Amino acid sequence: MRPASLLGDNGYLGRVVMSKQSQHVLVTLPHPLLRLASLGLVAFIFTLFSLELSRFGAQLAPLWFPTSIMMVAFYRHAGKMWPGIALACSLGNIAGSLLFFPGESLSFTYTAINIIEAVVGAMLLRKLLPWYNPLQNLNDWARLAFGSAVVPPLLGGVLLWLLLPQETSLNTFLIWVLSESIGALALVPLGLLFKPHYLLRHRNPRLLLETLITLLVTLTFSWLSMMFIPWPFTCVIVLLMWSAVRLPRMEAFLIFLSTVMMVSLMLAADPSLLYTPKQNMMTSIPWLPFLMILLPANMMTMVMYAFRAERKHISESEARFRNAMEYSAIGMALVGTEGQWLQANKALCQFLGYSQEELRSLTFQQLTWPEDLNNDLEQLNMLARGEINSYSMEKRYYTRAGEVVWALLAVSLVRHSDNTPLYFIAQIEDINDLKHTEWMNKRLMERITLANEAGGIGIWEWELQPDVISWDKRMFDLYEVPAHIKPSWQVWYECVVPEDREHAENVIRDSLAARAPFKLEFRIAVKGGIRHIRSLANRVLNKDGEVERLLGINMDMTEVKQLNEALFQEKERLHITLDSIGEAVICIDVDMNVTFMNPVAEKMSGWQQENAIGIPLLTVLRITFGDNGPLMENIYSADMSRKAMEQEVVLHCRNGNSYDIQYSITPLSTLDGGSIGSVLVIQDVTESRKMLRQLSYSASHDDLTQLANRVSFENHLKQLLHTVHDAHQSHVLVFIDLDRFKAVNDSAGHAAGDALLRELSSLMLSMLRSSDMLARLGGDEFGLLLPDCNIESARFISGRIISAINDYHFMWDGRLHRIGASAGITLIDDKNHIATDVMSQADIACYAAKNSGRGRVCVYELQQSQAHAARSQLSLDEQKHTITHSPMLMIARGVASPRIPETFSFWLISLRLGTAEGEVIEEQTFRTGLVDPTLNQALDRRVFSEFFQNAAPAVASKGLSVALPLSAAGLLNSELVDELLEQLQHSPLPPRLLHLTVPASVIKTNPTQAISALHRLRQFGCRIVLSQVGRDLELFDNLKYHIVDYLLLDSELSASAHGDLIDEMWVSIIQGHAQRLDIKSIAGPVQLPLIMDALSGIGIDMIYGDIIANAQPLDLLLNTSNFAIN
Repeated sequence: MRPASLLGDNGYLGRVVMSKQSQHVLVTLPHPLLRLASLGLVAFIFTLFSLELSRFGAQLAPLWFPTSIMMVAFYRHAGKMWPGIALACSLGNIAGSLLFFPGESLSFTYTAINIIEAVVGAMLLRKLLPWYNPLQNLNDWARLAFGSAVVPPLLGGVLLWLLLPQETSLNTFLIWVLSESIGALALVPLGLLFKPHYLLRHRNPRLLLETLITLLVTLTFSWLSMMFIPWPFTCVIVLLMWSAVRLPRMEAFLIFLSTVMMVSLMLAADPSLLYTPKQNMMTSIPWLPFLMILLPANMMTMVMYAFRAERKHISESEARFRNAMEYSAIGMALVGTEGQWLQANKALCQFLGYSQEELRSLTFQQLTWPEDLNNDLEQLNMLARGEINSYSMEKRYYTRAGEVVWALLAVSLVRHSDNTPLYFIAQIEDINDLKHTEWMNKRLMERITLANEAGGIGIWEWELQPDVISWDKRMFDLYEVPAHIKPSWQVWYECVVPEDREHAENVIRDSLAARAPFKLEFRIAVKGGIRHIRSLANRVLNKDGEVERLLGINMDMTEVKQLNEALFQEKERLHITLDSIGEAVICIDVDMNVTFMNPVAEKMSGWQQENAIGIPLLTVLRITFGDNGPLMENIYSADMSRKAMEQEVVLHCRNGNSYDIQYSITPLSTLDGGSIGSVLVIQDVTESRKMLRQLSYSASHDDLTQLANRVSFENHLKQLLHTVHDAHQSHVLVFIDLDRFKAVNDSAGHAAGDALLRELSSLMLSMLRSSDMLARLGGDEFGLLLPDCNIESARFISGRIISAINDYHFMWDGRLHRIGASAGITLIDDKNHIATDVMSQADIACYAAKNSGRGRVCVYELQQSQAHAARSQLSLDEQKHTITHSPMLMIARGVASPRIPETFSFWLISLRLGTAEGEVIEEQTFRTGLVDPTLNQALDRRVFSEFFQNAAPAVASKGLSVALPLSAAGLLNSELVDELLEQLQHSPLPPRLLHLTVPASVIKTNPTQAISALHRLRQFGCRIVLSQVGRDLELFDNLKYHIVDYLLLDSELSASAHGDLIDEMWVSIIQGHAQRLDIKSIAGPVQLPLIMDALSGIGIDMIYGDIIANAQPLDLLLNTSNFAIN
């Protein structure tokens, strides 16, 4: 109830958050100007609502919210924002008033009063209420009411009376105060409590539904009570009290505000609803009932909040006690006054071996060791009588197994309010190990005493002032003095041999003078001869700092002395041995300086020992890698991946001679493991290495023609393939096959054939470049590698060779033999660099040259491969016969991490099938020729049938994981999947050990059906390996989490990743996608450590190939000692 000039009030009901630690207000709006603009908008809206109430016949607004809004804004913002808040709210209120009243009626006096009210209220609220949680109990609400609904309204009324006395009557004063108070009680609690995270609570549908239903019921029944029920505010109070009981305080205050706003609109529209016989009272303070309904509702809200908080605190306290007892590391129990176990935690049950139910049927007296029971009961009675507050003791218990265990018992008592005992709290800590340790320590001390006696150590004591010497039993035995003789200085002095007496006396005298311990070695004369004694003594000082007595031991060192003498003799023999052996021996210290050289080392190095001592080892020994290779800069830098004999290490003598050597270096350590140097042993292996080179040459060359053999040729080919990407060069591979050689061999004999091969080898070599490589691959087949060569040059070189062979006249035993040759050429470049592929292409081209008339050169073309494949393609009947009846071999290849290649994760299974002609076909080649999907399914069924019948029990017993192939057609056939799962269910093999290798193409062609089948297999427990993953990244559009477990990269991509930057990038991208989907990646086959290191560096999880394990039949694998731990 307010004139238009009062609309300068301001308020803000924006979203704010209070920080617990710094107590700074953080407003969620991004910029202060936006905050102020939103604040002015809120003030404008509530001003319109308040003025709307005054349009129904009243001079003043009966409810005034803008002051409360501005008060909340001041409370929740820093002081530097207050001027802006006051200005924004004033502009909002003025804008609202201009919609109802002319501009000349505005008075800024009222605006200033409202600002003063808001400032005073905000300062009182900051002083009286805690920052983080302003309303925690009824006392906080009373302080809020005093600081916002009592003091500011009264202050505003007083200022209004003082500044505008002519316009302010008692009626105006009362209405001013009442409207401000009602607005504060309705709006300030809501503004103080609101935080953005409160809105997140309504993501709980139950709380949101309950809030909305309570709001609807409250508003509906409030409207009905106002319209049709006498004394309507009584019903409204009941509804608000019901809301306060049902809802949390934030939601309850929101309903209070909504109810007040609705009822106020109803009363403003129809003032007759406030009809009462006491018209004077309603004229002065007509909306007093609003204050009456808000006070009890607000109080009930705070009472319910405090009640809920207390109940939550009690529940949490009970839960903490329960958890502390249940999960305590020591045993805890509640014990009744008669000794019965009321409750025991897991630690106690585990300690005693009983369950909780079994313990409840027993008493602690039944489980206590009889000797400890009386002491326990006496202290328990004293605790019950109140003579002590608690007690602890060590006692023994019987366990369920009948064993006796030690425990540390601590007992306290819980009493009733009338001080009668309720139950005991017992803490029982297992000290069985501690008692065992004490017993072991006691035994250890006994053993030490016995060891001293048995080890020849005698203990003596000498008190200087009375001059009394005491010996233990071992001292008498050590000196062979009869036990009835009293020890004295003279007795000891006479036992010492005369030569050592003066030295011993001087050491003891100097020790006493210096008040320091001493160590003395001397000899004594006994019946058996001379005994060596070591004496160690310490002194005990009196209060004046003088030596009061000496305590010491005597040890028999005779055997040690004898051992030292034997060691000296052994050292002399060792020197003689080192001088006489045929190997060079050099000793060095930790700084790599020479300390010893035997004569052989002097001869091989050219240094004399006296000149070499103290000189750095690599200065004395000039060692190179090869005759003219680089100097060895570190004696430990030998290539440990090669055998010692294979390392070409040469020692150069000072006189110009050189020796091929192999050496070993062994560290010298002390007894405690400290390093004191090393021993270098050098062997002259000049003759052995010469023989090794001959053997190595024989292993890589053909004995007949002296050309490289197949092994050397394939290694050289692999090296060329690895350089394709690095050097960006193209190479050529040529296969040469002799024509009519068999006829010469059969007609003229093997000697003629051998001679012909030698002559043709020399002929071909004479026509090649120095960089070219010619090898005999076997029989009459030759291989030719032409590095950095194109097709035209290769055709020219091959043509010259073929022409020369065709025109060659071979004479043997006076008879002329004509011979010919055919050659096949294939190009090696960055698009064609797989060893097996280029070898196959060259072979196909050579075959095509023979078929085209022999004596020709043919370059590989794709049509040749297709024609060759067509000739080798099996008919439909042959395919069915191969699947059904031909032998099938399962080949296992180990899969392991490149970082731990010795540990296999699982074994990849591939197939080799035999044909009716006796040929062997690889699985991939065979499946490629299958056109009918049912044949793929039939092959899958045979694989699963033979595996589960023959191999599954052995695989399960060894715990090995295997990956069986499953075709795309088989995966998409639900009946086949059912059969597979049924066989797996009835086999002893756990599903987690069975992996299934599925081609990646099925995910792209039939994504929905394939993913459904894969999901079903994984749910059963199988692991999925997705194979043939290449450069098509569309695969990952259909892959989700938990669909497959492994990605098997295409073999071509794996082989070229280390040398091709583009392929390395592809592998890295695929690895990144796999890692994002929690899928492990597999690459292979890997043959070289270089490729393994490259794939490991990219991040590939697993690899397979010969570097991990050689491929072997599954039956052979299961018959070995391999096993797995799963």
